Amino acid sequence: MRTQLVMMAQHQRDDLESDAEDTPLTVLFGSGARVRIVAALLGEDEHDVNVSDLARLAGVARSTVYEHIDELVALGVVERTRTVGGSPMYRLNRDSDVGQQLAKLEGVTLRRLLEPDGQLESE
Repeated sequence: MRTQLVMMAQHQRDDLESDAEDTPLTVLFGSGARVRIVAALLGEDEHDVNVSDLARLAGVARSTVYEHIDELVALGVVERTRTVGGSPMYRLNRDSDVGQQLAKLEGVTLRRLLEPDGQLESE
């Protein structure tokens, strides 16, 4: 019975929809949790998100977001924007040098990924 529960939990985790799974940054740096969290925040350019939404977008557990979010804030990559219903909200800190460079790097990487497929027209 325990084995079946473990297998079901693994299957559920595998089925989680992750917006950060196939992004330029995860292609470039791998699919580590911190990369996926940053990639998810890059994808939410105009919106701040709570930990639950960030975990869903990144395809990681909430506990994993909690493991990384304070350090990302301390590094200036992520900023805490407000509190809604007792939940802190976060977004990529595009005012920081690191945030600006990450956004630029994602764009450059996406461009490189599209070039070999002929999906990007030459300028």
